[in-house]
Amino acid sequence: MVEKPQQIALFCDEAGTAGDRFLAVGGLIVSSTDAPVIRRKFEWFRKELAIRSEVKWNKTTKGTKDKYQSLAHYFFECVARDEIWFHCLLVDFQRFDHELREDGNPQESLKRMYYQLMLHRLGKKHGRESHCYAFPDKANELTGLDQMKRGLNSELRKRYSCNGDPIRAIEFRNSETEPLLQLNDLILGAVCYQKNRRFEADDAGQPKANLAGYVLGRAGLLNYNTDTPSTVRNFTVWNLKSRHLRA
Repeated sequence: MVEKPQQIALFCDEAGTAGDRFLAVGGLIVSSTDAPVIRRKFEWFRKELAIRSEVKWNKTTKGTKDKYQSLAHYFFECVARDEIWFHCLLVDFQRFDHELREDGNPQESLKRMYYQLMLHRLGKKHGRESHCYAFPDKANELTGLDQMKRGLNSELRKRYSCNGDPIRAIEFRNSETEPLLQLNDLILGAVCYQKNRRFEADDAGQPKANLAGYVLGRAGLLNYNTDTPSTVRNFTVWNLKSRHLRA
């Protein structure tokens, strides 16, 4: 009897404000076996910690910081058990030349970041043995993002010896009802905050600075300026090097 391929999903989003130099696109990769368990545990935490609204990095305040840190602690427990893989792509958006391509603009550049994340961290790593799905946050819906499947599968077959269509679907999900997108928002937001050194701003709040520092420390990194080694698979940071970056 032929075993069915494992199902793997990337729950992804972007982070960064208009004034930020660096933009982050990242996500959690979870198997169909582990996803229901993590969702149930997340909802248990919400009840125990009396979190009554959607978990979001931008809601980190004095009142939510300790609660959110408990969720971050659970996230890193999942990472240690290989139940979650976190991957983040960082790009210097202020130096990015969006007009090198005829169709170039900031939205198209952002879509290409999602494409690279799905190609290298989902399809390349898991596409030969698993059916892969990508679930971007609906709140940041980009026109055409869900239509990249054909190009991704073609490149995965040509460059990485994947068979058939390893990326089975790209579908938007509502973060209000998807705990895995909320957990990703919390960690990705912390990474982006630290990368942009927002803790140095005059109006920087201590709760966000502390939580971002906690995430950095639990990741075992000194900063996010250096890519994590290729041997690391469950928490990776990738600083994009591109011909689109101005000198």
